[in-house]
Amino acid sequence: MGSAEEIKPHLIMHVGGVPVGRLYVITPDMFWNKCRFEPLDAWESVRPLFEQHEEAAKQGFPIDKIAATKEILDRGVELHPSPPEAGPPFKPFMVYVDGETAKYRH
Repeated sequence: MGSAEEIKPHLIMHVGGVPVGRLYVITPDMFWNKCRFEPLDAWESVRPLFEQHEEAAKQGFPIDKIAATKEILDRGVELHPSPPEAGPPFKPFMVYVDGETAKYRH
């Protein structure tokens, strides 16, 4: 059996079909859900994309900085509720990860 954190209801973030992290919703909101982010082993394969995406967002998405955002969207992001009985997987409009925090909009 997993740790208490692993069995607490959360979302597993998949990028390109690969699970890369867990999101524990801290502040639900109708626009942006703020979360605590816990990386999984595959996170390192996409971390640079999300860092570049976060930096582009801070700069207002200048055209020369959106390649990472496009690649994230092209690969596809899905959030899978865990346990699965909590609901079906869904595709958020956008996900941001900054260190141990994340937010998503759906």
